[in-house]
Amino acid sequence: RYNVLLRDDESYPYVLMTSEAWPRIAMHRGPRAVAGRYFGPYASVGAVRDTLNLMHKLFRLRSCEDSVFRNRSRPCLQHQIGRCSAPCVGLVPARDYAESVRRSALFLEGRSDELTDELARDMEAASVRLDFEDAARIRDLIAGIRSLQARQYVDGRAADLDVLAIAMQGAAACVLLLAFRDGRNLGTRAFFPQTRGSDNPEEVLTAFISQYYGEQTPPREIVLDRDLPDRELFEQAFSATGERRVQIKANVRGERAGYVDMARRNAELALGTELTSHAAQLARAEALRDLLRMPSLPQRIECFDISHTMGEATVASCVVFDAQGPVRGQYRRYNITGITEGDDYAAMNQAIARRFRRVVEG
Repeated sequence: RYNVLLRDDESYPYVLMTSEAWPRIAMHRGPRAVAGRYFGPYASVGAVRDTLNLMHKLFRLRSCEDSVFRNRSRPCLQHQIGRCSAPCVGLVPARDYAESVRRSALFLEGRSDELTDELARDMEAASVRLDFEDAARIRDLIAGIRSLQARQYVDGRAADLDVLAIAMQGAAACVLLLAFRDGRNLGTRAFFPQTRGSDNPEEVLTAFISQYYGEQTPPREIVLDRDLPDRELFEQAFSATGERRVQIKANVRGERAGYVDMARRNAELALGTELTSHAAQLARAEALRDLLRMPSLPQRIECFDISHTMGEATVASCVVFDAQGPVRGQYRRYNITGITEGDDYAAMNQAIARRFRRVVEG
């Protein structure tokens, strides 16, 4: 009468991965009549749908029924929006699809750390062999998994806190920020502060939070992966700035300890990714120097590209790189006018002339 046992007429949902030559992944309810692996149960249908939504984006496994799969003659909309690798029409090798299935199983088994470590090694190997497109794809996959990991820790309460963890390798540092507002996980962000040669994580973290919260309003609670000598002083300063009590905690337990551990692991992964990226950038610069027989490494590279819509609305784009990588703040875009439609050479001439006219005249 009062539903005190919280029962209803529906069974708990599961995630089903079928055991076929080309397995599919989908939500399942009811008797386990379909051959395959069942992951769950999940208490919320919304949680299952969120998980499947991200997994289709990350691993691109099919979700269609067998009757649809067997009768496809061309890729469906799911493939065109990047949620399926289209095994129905042979657009993905069986070996690659099986690897995606294996990684999906690792993720659903809760072995995300093992999966991200494996992917990090694959990304580093791709960078070493200068396959930067594959490295970027794996980087995005790792970021998606980390994003879902972060959301899985939300407890639903009106949390207003930041979790900060630092990882260092020599004088290279990464501070990872995990933010919650009103019980919602706002995601993670990795910062790579200049350490000026310091290899002391407490000093780097102290300098970071003093600068970061000097520009941002601090939340009611800040959780750190280590204690700081000036923690009480920071509490007083942030409380005065935010006009509310701000607590800074370290050595936490329970759920917040899970946040800290996740932030620490993600900081280490982000730092490793950043160092690998710098190594790959240096390798590209050295290869370009050798190819052009330059006496030293290039300090600035500008690349131009022309795009238009059937000859109309021609636009030239300029991207800039320095010794550290992309300099996105100096990217430029030029609207091209007064040329014959579709004449990319004239468009390139106009863009380069406009870019370097001031340099020549000055």
